[in-house]
Amino acid sequence: MVIGLNDRDPRYHDLWVINLETGERRLLYEANDGHLVSVDWIDGDWQLVLRNRIQPDGGSTYDLRLPGQKGWKPFLSFSFEESQAGSAPLGFDRNATWLYGFLNIKDGLPCLVRWRTEALQSCKEDCPYELVYQSKSGTLGVELSDPKTHAPQILIETDLRSRKIIIDQELVNDLSALKQLAKDREFYIVNDDVDSMTWLVSLYSDTHSPQYWIWNRNHKKGQKLFSVNPSLDKYKLSAMESIELRARDGLRLPSYLTRSTLNQSGPQPFVLLVHGGPQARDYWGLHSVHQLLANRGYHVLSVNYRGSTGFGKRHLLAGEGQWYAAMQDDLVDAVQWAVDEGIADPKKIVIMGGSYGGYAALAGLTRDPELFAAAVDIVGPSNVETLLESIPPYWEPIRKPWERMVGVGRVDLAAISPLTYANRIQRPLLIVHGANDVRVKLSESESIVAAMHSNNLPVDFIVFPDEGHGIEDPRNSLALYAVIEKFLAKQLGGRFEPIGEAIQDSSMQWRSKSGAGGMINK
Repeated sequence: MVIGLNDRDPRYHDLWVINLETGERRLLYEANDGHLVSVDWIDGDWQLVLRNRIQPDGGSTYDLRLPGQKGWKPFLSFSFEESQAGSAPLGFDRNATWLYGFLNIKDGLPCLVRWRTEALQSCKEDCPYELVYQSKSGTLGVELSDPKTHAPQILIETDLRSRKIIIDQELVNDLSALKQLAKDREFYIVNDDVDSMTWLVSLYSDTHSPQYWIWNRNHKKGQKLFSVNPSLDKYKLSAMESIELRARDGLRLPSYLTRSTLNQSGPQPFVLLVHGGPQARDYWGLHSVHQLLANRGYHVLSVNYRGSTGFGKRHLLAGEGQWYAAMQDDLVDAVQWAVDEGIADPKKIVIMGGSYGGYAALAGLTRDPELFAAAVDIVGPSNVETLLESIPPYWEPIRKPWERMVGVGRVDLAAISPLTYANRIQRPLLIVHGANDVRVKLSESESIVAAMHSNNLPVDFIVFPDEGHGIEDPRNSLALYAVIEKFLAKQLGGRFEPIGEAIQDSSMQWRSKSGAGGMINK
């Protein structure tokens, strides 16, 4: 196994080959120059094949080392826009006949390509490639590769929903049979054995617990292994709707809506649940927080705002430099749609999220203080300048593109920091943080809490001393959502389960309690 370790220099990951039987390790590559190097298993050994470096403008350059060669030669260069959209070589197949890669350099949609290794021996930086597949949506991935050759066999492209692209036509019958097995669920091939005769398959939907099955290709027969959470099968869960919204400038906003079934008619209490990243996305499927909130009586909406990944180059790059601006406008426009459609009660709307979603929650209360009835900020940054100063050393090789997406050098960082406008907050706010968070430091939450106290503004602030950038311990997670649902019930009037022993069984600490928020000790 090859692993990266940054124990020598926290900025860079050296590559080590680990013998899994003896525990011995040998150095394969010492990273002293800021390059990101990838390896492939070719001809019975690990070989360095690609070397990537981020350029000052945020673009990427790739050097190539063909199997059997020692030196590097320039291979590909991508602009910042092309790199952000996923253009990159992937690696060689097992016998080094082809080098595969994803390109997104023209119309904003990715494609899978390959270069013949024999031709790479002589070409320069304009090596011709062969198109394998052109995606019709904004994201493209490899779901299954031949275990012997590593050649892609099944691709998956995902927009609001996913669909499979069969490259190896010998698999058509297997996929047809799996579709019948899955019935009203979707399926995903997780892995296969060395002969690709046995597949591990996941069956999933938006209203059922995921299941794992073994698929025998010889007999075209499946055997169920287990359900991830079989207790969910006793309940009628709320369906997740895939919907197309439009921003004020016409940009498409792919979104997911889960409606509570507790109240059947009229506008309902509403939670806008914002994903983190922000270069990430929401997906269709079983979403535990959507289900919890719908069960408590709230309609829930998640929006793939501009800057989210997976919906094409234009959608992603529309978020460049748009923190606190058009990215936040997209969320406001989605809320307005829900109000106009009679889905959301305009007086009972909460914005909630983690990481960048927590930032968006703070932005919601400071930028649009009368729109939201309350907010829940989980490990969100309040000051963009100090957030950038705290970027960990191991992010150094990718720092430039991240800063460019934020807009460093072109936007006033104080002007896009919710901390600057803490005195505008008018509505109840719950802030959650892990004390060991190295990505968004605890001081990000402490700063805005202190600013609110100085302005005599109430705030609820809870800290988990043994957590980092997210709440992982199940006992802590139970306490967190016990507090959140009680907070939401106070603001929106939905249901909640009594907290009971959840808090005292966790590590949770109250740092600030708000009388106005209606929080309770137990």
